Order: sequence, then structure tokens, then C-alpha cells
Amino acid sequence: MTVVIWILSLLLIAEFVMAPINLWTGRTMPLFIKFTGFSPSIARLAFAPVKLVAAVLVALGLAYRPASVAGAAVTTAVCLLYLIRLAAPGRRDLSGVAAFLLFGALAVALLALQLTR
Repeated sequence: MTVVIWILSLLLIAEFVMAPINLWTGRTMPLFIKFTGFSPSIARLAFAPVKLVAAVLVALGLAYRPASVAGAAVTTAVCLLYLIRLAAPGRRDLSGVAAFLLFGALAVALLALQLTR
């Protein structure tokens, strides 16, 4: 179980450290706007910091389980919000749905493993 938790954590940390950087630099801003319909300022001031906090919590969770639970919950919520926004007509994008289903599933799996540990 510990090995699976580490693998899930490292995958989520990698994604949720790079995602804010990509939003702050504007690299993924067009996709963010397409997927969510939110403005760039919402991406930079709300989503990017929340994603970074989630990554830090998951990283801390490798040593302190409650932090991992919190990080996985935040990550799950972010992915769920993206999926809800992607369900709107005109925003349906298969690559976005696939990406947030994948990372959402990883977050849910990490959350479940940490809660049953």
C-alpha cells in the first residue's frame, strides 16, 4: 500500500506543481479558458495557488498522513470543478475530460488509500 501511495503522490505532485507554473506563465491559459470559461485572472489568482497548495499538501502527506488526505481532497475538488465546467455545451473537449478524469481518479485513489490506512 505504501508503494502505491508514493506512486500516486508523486504523479499528483508533478502535475500540480507544473499546472500553476503553466498558468502563471500563460502556457496553458488558452486551454484553461476553453475548459472552464473563467478569466485569466481567476486562473492566476485562484486556481494556480490552490493547485500549488494541493501539491504541497500531497508532498507533506508522504510524511504526515492528514496532509495527504487534505491534498487529495483539494485535488479531487479541483478536478471535479474542471469536469463540471467541461460538461457545458461549447466546452466539451475530450482531451480535457480525459486529463481531469485521470488526475481525479488518481486523487480519489490516494484519498481512499490514505483514509483506509
